[in-house]
Formats: sequence, structure tokens, C-alpha cells
Amino acid sequence: MTRPSETPSPTGVLAFPDAGTPFALPDRQLGQALESLEFNAALGLVAARAAGTLGADRVRSRRPSADLVWIRDELARVAQAAQLIRTGKGVNAEAAPDIRPALDRLRVPGTMLEGPALVTVRQALAAGRLVLAELRRVAEDAPLVAQLSAPPMDRSIEPRLQSALDGDGEVQDAASPALGAARNRVRTSRERLIRRLEAMLRELGAGAEATVTVRGGRYVIPVSRDARNRPAGIVHDESASGATLFVEPTQTIELGNALRSAEVEVEREVLRVLQELTEMIRPHRDAFAASLEMCVAVDDLVARAKYSVDIDGFAPTVNSAPAPLTLWHARHPLLLAQREAADRDQPVVPFDLMLDLGDAHREGLAQRRRQGLHDVALLLERVHPGDPQVEALDGDDHALRWCGRPLRPRRPPRGRLP
Repeated sequence: MTRPSETPSPTGVLAFPDAGTPFALPDRQLGQALESLEFNAALGLVAARAAGTLGADRVRSRRPSADLVWIRDELARVAQAAQLIRTGKGVNAEAAPDIRPALDRLRVPGTMLEGPALVTVRQALAAGRLVLAELRRVAEDAPLVAQLSAPPMDRSIEPRLQSALDGDGEVQDAASPALGAARNRVRTSRERLIRRLEAMLRELGAGAEATVTVRGGRYVIPVSRDARNRPAGIVHDESASGATLFVEPTQTIELGNALRSAEVEVEREVLRVLQELTEMIRPHRDAFAASLEMCVAVDDLVARAKYSVDIDGFAPTVNSAPAPLTLWHARHPLLLAQREAADRDQPVVPFDLMLDLGDAHREGLAQRRRQGLHDVALLLERVHPGDPQVEALDGDDHALRWCGRPLRPRRPPRGRLP
């Protein structure tokens, strides 16, 4: 059985590193064993059934576990989710966006989230609301699945974010009365300025190709360098050939300043709204983290349940060691995937495995292990005679113990072997 590795980051937000759960095998041997079993490729088949990237990453981060209680609980939860799918009552997972960077930022007082980040938070809020509704719907039929529920979020947050931001994170006029009024002033000032500049172009007898344009944030008109009736004003740019100057006439400078003042007012109000929205969600940072974890956990669970249904799999019976290992009609996941890709009518031949070492066999293995450790202890005693670092054999765990610095063999006297 596998379990995901979940550790809190230094900021307190849930992280999903690749490191696995502590296991009986050393890391190197465990890695070699999983590579031989093509374990990561098999996890990839399950991860492909996840609704979102975070759920797929959670599946891929799973590693074997020896926690019998956890294994039984998790198998039972997957079995309940799979039964829901088989009966047409399956839980719908949602592809929750990764809001962990935004939640990290919310830990620092006074910080502000930009519009796109707030849209991501809004999407995560909607995903959490839908997933929570799904878990409540199946609570009676699948109580273990419903245990993944997180506390409901404040219902006032989502409508506020919805009315304040569009899909790209731009602050909408309805976000505040002051913002709508400021943007109206910008539109009015811009229209007045452009009409005045277009009138000046007509007075100069400019051709149809001459239009009002923007240079350096200021509205200007193109004027020939050699024009005798060139208006007085500020030259902001010139053409590549140098024959045309882009001039802000003196008569329109005040209109340009009024437009710029209105634009600054809009920018100031947009920042105020973004800060207000950030402060609205900051107290709920932990609730957002819990909601995100719920979405990811459900996505991970549903992906495993879907895979179980797709391969017609069912939860095995798991007993505490020592116990025999029995596999009935076992099939390698990658062989099943190859069959799906090549020919659905060609079945994968299953195999049965019954492995029961028996008490005598297990005792023989334990005896050989104790003898091996005893031989190592004798060798260490010869290499380090009287060294207090070599403690002895532990009769209960059959483990060789030593303390202090790592043992280093002493160089034997010349001409003698230890």
C-alpha cells in the first residue's frame, strides 16, 4: 500500500515533496526495488485519471507504507469511492488551482495579492465549495470518503471576488463607486483631448494618414519638421527618418494633465480595492489551505477509485506480519495498459502466487541473521580490541549496536593480520 508524503513547509502551508514515508527497507534498496517494479510508471497510470495537476502530483508522490492501520483505512476508503462509481453515484473531483504561493504571501502582514492571484483564489474557493457539496452528498453511502471534508468557507467571500474581478484579474468598475466614477472621468478627459487634437490636425491641413497617437504616455500629433505652421509645444519623439515630429501642442497640455490626473486616480483606487480584497481573505488563510487539501485529497482518492474500477480491482485483505502472501489473478498494471493501447480483445494472463514461509523457515532466517551479526561483532572486536564503542548484540532486536563516532578499522601491525 502507498501513502502520500505530506509535510508542512516552513511557511506552514501544506507541501507535497517526493520523499516517501519511512519504510522497512533503506532508501537506496527501496528505490532500486521500486525501479525494478516500474512503480513510478504504474503510478502514472493512476495519476492520468486525476482531474487536476495537484491531484496527479499527489498520486505520483505515493510511496510504500508499512503502517497496517493506515493501509486498512485507506483501502476501505478507496473501496467506498469505487463502489460509488460502480453504482453511478461517484464523487466528482475538481481541478483546484495551486494557491499555495498566494497563501504563503498572505502570511506576511501588509502584503497585497495582484488581480490574477485573487482570481486563482476565487477559483480554488469555487472548487472547494463544489467538492464539499459532493462529500456531503455521499456521506451516508461512503462515510470514510466524507471524512475528507473541510470546514465550509465564509459565503460572502466568493460573491465579492466575483463582482470585483473579471476572468483575467482586472478590477471591474463595480468593485467600488469611486473606481467607476474615476474611470468615467478618464473616458471623458480622453475624448475631450482627442477631439481637440484632431481639430488641430484639420487646421494644419494634415492628410488622412495623420492621426492622433501616444508617445511617452502623452497624446501627440505628427507634424512635418519643415512645416511653417508647426504649432508650439513639446516634442516627445520623431520618426525613424527624422522628417516627422510628434508634438504635444501647448494648447492641449492642460487637457493632457487632466487626463493623467484621472488615470492616476484610477490606479490609486485599483490598488485600494486589491488591498481591500487581500485583507478580506487574509484571516481565512488556514481555511483556504484546508479547503485546498480537501480538493487534492479527493482528487487523489477519486483517481485511485477510477483506476480500481477500470481494471476491475477490489480491496485486498491485509494481515499483520508474519502472514502468508497470497495473490489471486494478479496482473501487472503496465501490461493492462499495453493491452488497452494495443488490442482490447487480447487478455492479460493473470498469475496466482502463494508464499508461506512457515514458522520453521522464518526462524531459520532469523537464526542466520543472528549468526551473521555475531560474526560481524567478532570481527569488530578483533579490529577494535577493547573498544568501548562496540556495545554488543541486542538479544531482542538482533541488532548490532555501537555508539560515538563511526568505526574505522585500525591499521594492523606490519606483517600481521588481525
